[in-house]
Amino acid sequence: MAVNTKAEANPRGTRTQDKLHRKLFVALAGSLTLAAAACSVNPYTGEQQFAAYDDAQLSQASAQAWQQLQAQTPTLSSGSQYNRVQSVWRRIAAASPKAGEQWDVQVFNSEEVNAFVMPGNRVGVYTGLLNLVENDDQLAAVLGHEVAHAIYRHANQRATRAAAASTAVQIGAAAVGSSGLGVDPNQVNALGSVAANLGVVLPYSRNAELEADLAGVDYMVRAGYDPRAAIRLWEVMQQANNTRTADFLSTHPNPDVRQQRIRDYIQQKGY
Repeated sequence: MAVNTKAEANPRGTRTQDKLHRKLFVALAGSLTLAAAACSVNPYTGEQQFAAYDDAQLSQASAQAWQQLQAQTPTLSSGSQYNRVQSVWRRIAAASPKAGEQWDVQVFNSEEVNAFVMPGNRVGVYTGLLNLVENDDQLAAVLGHEVAHAIYRHANQRATRAAAASTAVQIGAAAVGSSGLGVDPNQVNALGSVAANLGVVLPYSRNAELEADLAGVDYMVRAGYDPRAAIRLWEVMQQANNTRTADFLSTHPNPDVRQQRIRDYIQQKGY
């Protein structure tokens, strides 16, 4: 919801998520050495995935951003909203491939319509989102989406692609600088960074969101929630805010696309 069920419905949510990503990548740059990228088996899905970072190191690096966020935004430790999130979360987590693992699930007292997951089984839900969703089934759609991001290792995949794209741009700029063609390598670097973001990082982010949407539907069903609430969730998000960044500039797919993909998936699976 890094789903961002969330951010597209609320520009402030988008900025919050971008800040989280920046903090995470800064932490990575400071504490991790990019390993030789290689295929590894996802322990939850059994799929081969291209990853450059060790999951344990990624979790350790993200801890600083998580702690900073908790220091900056008040969290709830009791009350109806806290209990609601924890109750729905327990059912969703138990229905997922990560059942039995330890999670740190925090409810942030903020008007932002937002929810996200970070490496190391850390999940954040904002009270603004709780005030918007119409029932626990819609909240389950959000939380199912977030646990799916963790299961599919989307943070690792995105960091790997961003690092690879950045390295390729730097190599290209250096080659241009030493070619004697009179082209400014700084301009090449700047333009290449924009192209890499639009052509590599953002498309992956949008595909990851769709993947998490559909996996989240599976977890909803296993946990006993109505999967059709995932469709209604995006209708609610659209109604909350009609402004939207152009699709090719966005980290998240168009809500209309998400609704249709979920609708088709529910029909395909016979839910």
